[in-house]
Amino acid sequence: MRHLSPRWTMLGGILLSVALNAAGQLCFKAARMAQPDASVLALFLHPETWGGLLIYGLSAVFWLWVLARAQLSLAYPILSLTFPIVLGLSAVFFAEAITPLRWTGVGVIVVGVSLLAWT
Repeated sequence: MRHLSPRWTMLGGILLSVALNAAGQLCFKAARMAQPDASVLALFLHPETWGGLLIYGLSAVFWLWVLARAQLSLAYPILSLTFPIVLGLSAVFFAEAITPLRWTGVGVIVVGVSLLAWT
């Protein structure tokens, strides 16, 4: 049976944390859209808020696991991959208009993260 290298395992942990972080943010936005005029405290009555907190908490658990295995100076910038995920899914799920300049900015982030992967 073939085993993944520690580097690939660590990268998988980072990407799982990124995906969960993005999912939590989308849940928070869904809760806010369900009641746009609700107070912040009233939002805690919505299941989307609790789902977002649970998912965000899982992201933190995986992040702590990553920090035991990776240099913070490498791992933390990779978290910025949350930006293109949230940007794209905001357009899909919330019909947000994403301007070309915003896409360009996120593209710059992705290029920067790609450069980090070479280190």
